[in-house]
Amino acid sequence: MASGKQRTVGSPATVTAVVCCTTGSCNPNTFVNSSDPNTIEYDNMVSTFHATIIKEGNGTFKVWGEETNADGTSDLLLPTAVTPANGFNYTGTPLKATAGSGTVSGEPAHQHALLTTDGLYVWGVPNQLISSSIKSTNAFGKIMVNGKADGLPPGVIPGQVKMMFGSYQTLGIVTCSGEAWVLSMTGAKNGDGTAEDATNNVIWHRVKTSASGNPTLDNVVAMRGNFRALFALTSDGNLYTWGSGTYINSGAAANRTYATQVTVPAGVTPKMIGMPAGRTAVAQTYYLLAADGRVFSMGYNDVKQLGDGTSTTRTSWVQPQKVTNQSGQGTGSLTNIAWISPNEHAYYSGYAICAINVLTNDLKQWAWGVNDNYMIGGPIGTLGTYYDPIYMPGVSAAANGLNLTDEVIAVETGGHTTINIKKSDNRFGYVGHYIHGSAGNGSSTDSQVSTYTYNTSIVTVCAAETSSSCYKPGITSGTALDTKVGISALGRAGATNADNWPMTRKGGHIALEAKTKAFVPNRVGFDASGNPVGIATVNFVEGMMVYDTTNKCMKMYTSQDGGTTFGWYCIATQTCPD
Repeated sequence: MASGKQRTVGSPATVTAVVCCTTGSCNPNTFVNSSDPNTIEYDNMVSTFHATIIKEGNGTFKVWGEETNADGTSDLLLPTAVTPANGFNYTGTPLKATAGSGTVSGEPAHQHALLTTDGLYVWGVPNQLISSSIKSTNAFGKIMVNGKADGLPPGVIPGQVKMMFGSYQTLGIVTCSGEAWVLSMTGAKNGDGTAEDATNNVIWHRVKTSASGNPTLDNVVAMRGNFRALFALTSDGNLYTWGSGTYINSGAAANRTYATQVTVPAGVTPKMIGMPAGRTAVAQTYYLLAADGRVFSMGYNDVKQLGDGTSTTRTSWVQPQKVTNQSGQGTGSLTNIAWISPNEHAYYSGYAICAINVLTNDLKQWAWGVNDNYMIGGPIGTLGTYYDPIYMPGVSAAANGLNLTDEVIAVETGGHTTINIKKSDNRFGYVGHYIHGSAGNGSSTDSQVSTYTYNTSIVTVCAAETSSSCYKPGITSGTALDTKVGISALGRAGATNADNWPMTRKGGHIALEAKTKAFVPNRVGFDASGNPVGIATVNFVEGMMVYDTTNKCMKMYTSQDGGTTFGWYCIATQTCPD
């Protein structure tokens, strides 16, 4: 349980008797393996409208999609390490990452944040995550807030940050000592009774409660929300909310400038909390996952985001329902839930994008709410199509798709997309709007993906790593012929050598080997049409390979439709063919 020790705002942080933070580069208490509500990691995958940032098991962050490059303007078409070598010029060791997205002139706009041991760095379109008065440029760079060089709240240092949550014009921090801090431009959700104005929009605010004297909100282990309101869970199992159009499990929606306690359903021990994208200023939506696997929802319900089979606003907690019997799942309340993922980081002005995906303990996926551009994999993806809970949404018979028998171990809901990870598949699944590299497969195509595709990229998301490496020999039947041609840096080639190399490597045309030297294929840039610069199209040959220096991947000229059409494709799928 987090320490209850108090301190005044601005005094140095003292961390004592704290067990709400974890150590190491990867917290395994997440996704379907999550259990302890005090240490759950919510943010190993963060998706906004058309972009995603992930944390890998070794602590590396990778990002792709719209406006994700280090210049804060251009797109990354493949998962790209957030490192100085790729233009992200930070110092220190990366700790946390988040993002928020909104709209500019009717188009999606994205802004990301990276916390290192040296401080807070931000890149992307100004005013989407933090105020342009703090950072007015797009390019990756370190920020200063209210004169503090690391950009963090008064008295807080990077190593004391437990959770960093982002949404449109909203950045929240929970410390290892249980404090909740907010840097907000909208929703009147500073949480300390102050007004939303030019002065307060550019400084951190320590959240206080509505109790007599407005004491600080302590022992916080999770803070989530949207650009209208925020929602917190404490280590003693209490819930609090503040901002615009909030609900507390009794009475109509109300604006609350201080954190106000939300009644927990009878007999429930909270495990996870969440809110989908702010639909309206006057009413919000809430989700609560109980430790026993039940899930609850409350609030605004205009696009079926509560999942209770209606579109009726609920001022108290209800349970999402299996409205129809799908694939033998029966009907009744959803139970046995291990993980919830609402769309919480993205907002799109004028459109409803409230949706949620959940995973069960037996590794199955459900989703409900808005399905604009097939963002949750429902059968109809037109604007204005809303769904009650769907069992295993986005399934198909495709070889690289999602099947009813598959097991899903991680999921993240974005503003126009969902990504998931199947057990024993090291490529992430993708469904929804496919644009600006949002699918992370090397393409900038603008289209819709109505069912999950795993024709994406290999990633090793922290605590969602899979094991499907291939160690099969080059030939699995018949006579294995010697490899007659080889280039060795180890000085052992030839029939007279005791190692009998390369003949000992069976079934190949040529063998290359070295311990300290690398094989470098032809490196060429690619143009806007997707072809290598300097190689005439008449010279393209099926099986030709080059390294694409523009999109940073190995590419092959091949066909994906049995030879009808050919193109250059990233080699990003590790397989084990017979």
